[in-house]
Amino acid sequence: MSWFYFVVLGPVFAGILLALAWWLIWGRKRQLSGSGVGAFTVAAGLLLGGGAVGLLLLGTGLFPLHLPPEYFVWYHNYRFTSPLLLGIVGLVLLAFPVQGRSGRGVADLTPRTPLTFARGWWFVAPALLLALILSVTVTAGAASQPDPSTGHYTMYLVDLGGERKMGSTIYGWYNSIPSLILMGLLIIVTIVVLVLIARPTPAVNREHDVRIRTIRTGNVLAIGTSALLMHLGFILGSLASTVSITSSFPTSKGSVTFWTTFAGLQPVLIGASAVAAVIGLALCVAVVLSAIPSRRWAPGKIKS
Repeated sequence: MSWFYFVVLGPVFAGILLALAWWLIWGRKRQLSGSGVGAFTVAAGLLLGGGAVGLLLLGTGLFPLHLPPEYFVWYHNYRFTSPLLLGIVGLVLLAFPVQGRSGRGVADLTPRTPLTFARGWWFVAPALLLALILSVTVTAGAASQPDPSTGHYTMYLVDLGGERKMGSTIYGWYNSIPSLILMGLLIIVTIVVLVLIARPTPAVNREHDVRIRTIRTGNVLAIGTSALLMHLGFILGSLASTVSITSSFPTSKGSVTFWTTFAGLQPVLIGASAVAAVIGLALCVAVVLSAIPSRRWAPGKIKS
């Protein structure tokens, strides 16, 4: 039983440790102290990270509360879209406090865009994730078939010959189309939040203002990337179950077992799902840690 807990909760602890290591080495230089946005930042990180952990526990039967069967039906239907929904709400929280244009600032004629306070390489990971998710979605969707009882494209069937088939559920079009819509909404909300962060007039303390906006921009991209990673993790975990299906039939010469031609991908998919969960949770914890006030040391005078 302890090994089961380790397998299930291992990515959670690994993500926390990874975020703490990052914070101790680099993160303490990127703090939001004194900026007035710390509470919203903590709420955004805890919402997505805590929600993902809850979904993980709910899917493995380790949820600490006794829940009626309806909740597990909900989990089965919405586990793919929930990380994206939580990510969108988290992004909205990161937009606060929204600062309007005012005359109390420094005149700056330099045009500010959503990319003004970002680093170019920050967009590499989310772009690659989007491409990977789209590839997996199209591949799994093309392999899905209608469920005979519901008509939804959630089944993967293998013809074994002799009017025999084996099958399992798959991340098909029925699950992926709502997720694709939410991913589009996630991108739109990300752009809007980046605009809201970049558009106000620079504050009098320009260096501090640029620093805070840069950190807020990084947190926005971190939450968006985390939501995509957790969404991908649930997809890969589901596909790992799909490729592992087996079926046995009695014959005149004994029982014959069938399995899919790509059953060997199961360990790879399980490992990739765990890695996505670890990095996704680490990004959420890193966002929360960025709101920890940093200690400011006042320079002292040296007496001769």
